[in-house]
Amino acid sequence: MRSMMLTLFSLFVLSIGTTGWVQAIEFDEEYLYYRDANVPPFQKSREFFDMPDRKGFFEVTMVSDAAGPLTFRVVRVKGDAENTQVQQRSYSIGSHMFQTRFDNASGQDDLIVEVSNSNPAVVAKVAVFVVELPPH
Repeated sequence: MRSMMLTLFSLFVLSIGTTGWVQAIEFDEEYLYYRDANVPPFQKSREFFDMPDRKGFFEVTMVSDAAGPLTFRVVRVKGDAENTQVQQRSYSIGSHMFQTRFDNASGQDDLIVEVSNSNPAVVAKVAVFVVELPPH
């Protein structure tokens, strides 16, 4: 009985934490892409965003309430060549947030977003948003 109560309390606390993230992230523009990624323990997830002839400036945001640690990586793809733009490791417990810009002024590049889960026991659920910023 006690373990059931602790489980219910944990789920309640996690639901409050997730709601806080959703309220904290409000975009003025409609997002261009949105994906949910489930990253198994000691594995990574790569999400490819095809942006053919899409000139502009974009903002990439990833949030998770996983127990971490997580590594976030943004990769520029030009043809077959991949070039890491930003990589950041987060050791937070339940409040990961990563945000960076992706400039595609030429409109010839594509985007890969990668999340690595270093937690040996828990699947990391990560929400990925790509928002097109207004022209400067």
